[in-house]
Amino acid sequence: MTKETYFEELSYALRRRELLPRPVEDGLLPVEWDGRILCRVTESGAVRYDPTWVDTDRARAALTQVTETAGTVMEYMTLLEAAPPLKVNGLEDGYRVLAEFNGTVLAGKETLLGAQFVTWAWDYDRKGLNNGHYYMEDYQGAKEDFALRAGLVAKERLFSQEQVEELCQVVQGFLYGEGPASYQQEFQCQRLLDQIHAQLSAQGQNQILEGPSLEQSM
Repeated sequence: MTKETYFEELSYALRRRELLPRPVEDGLLPVEWDGRILCRVTESGAVRYDPTWVDTDRARAALTQVTETAGTVMEYMTLLEAAPPLKVNGLEDGYRVLAEFNGTVLAGKETLLGAQFVTWAWDYDRKGLNNGHYYMEDYQGAKEDFALRAGLVAKERLFSQEQVEELCQVVQGFLYGEGPASYQQEFQCQRLLDQIHAQLSAQGQNQILEGPSLEQSM
């Protein structure tokens, strides 16, 4: 993967998040936000910024978006470069196998509008693929779908959008001292708490999450 290839793909991903990549300067990709340069991304995916540029919550949130996007694009572009081609009769060329487990395949390919991703299930004789879930440029969504379909993550340990909304309402109620609004909400609260305990038990209390690097520069 060349610097130009990485910056081109990163530019597509940044624009989808309403962040404006500018022409490369001194080997770095400047990113404009709110009418000014917010940060610069290196060819290795690190993000350089001046602390005086990130002086509001909105600016910090935008910087976080750039950092996460730079790391994600570096991850899947590195995988795509090394991944073997997915050879199946009737499937268009270009797809590469990013991961495979328990009869499920996570594949991706580069296009003129950025990388795209899909998960499939193998046929019983492994001669064909079916039940494709297409995620276009959503690499994170494709990874999560692969983990679920392959059985790497139990569905009962994940929160649906509806459950997240329920949890948000319950937490807000407790923050304002209102408590559960009904017996049903109290029951839902207990159910969500049980699910949280199950996740904590599975993940362990001392798990350390590592993310892309940030570099302060003046």
